[in-house]
Amino acid sequence: MSAGFKMQQIPYKGSGPALTDLLGGQVQVYLNVAINFIPHVKSGKLRAIAISGETRLAALPEVPTFTEAGVPGLEMKNWYGILAPAGTPRAVIDRLAGEIAKILAMHDVRERLDGLGAEPFISTPDRFAELMKADSARFGKIIKAANIKLE
Repeated sequence: MSAGFKMQQIPYKGSGPALTDLLGGQVQVYLNVAINFIPHVKSGKLRAIAISGETRLAALPEVPTFTEAGVPGLEMKNWYGILAPAGTPRAVIDRLAGEIAKILAMHDVRERLDGLGAEPFISTPDRFAELMKADSARFGKIIKAANIKLE
């Protein structure tokens, strides 16, 4: 929508079949998390057009962001989080967050994740909750504007 062009969405049952079709030429464009396509870009089988994040990926420094490529407003960060059941004591949540932050700060872990295109960002439980709420509101607006229906 932000680029002003329409694309046909194909409801694949996972990234494996979609990537297979892209590599086989059955589809021309595919938007997915970097970890799934970086090996194919590095081998020359695929050409990365742009990164949807706010900054370029360390694993693909030559690939511009969408903003740099002339499509501003297409900033999306794919994130993974660790959640606990409601009612988990705050002390337990804070301890888990602290230990996870230590692990993500380890040089070998960070290096491995960066090489996969999964650039970790360390957050607090409260900031992560804010991120989830903000993304939910943002994508809710996009879903409504694009008239996306659950089928």
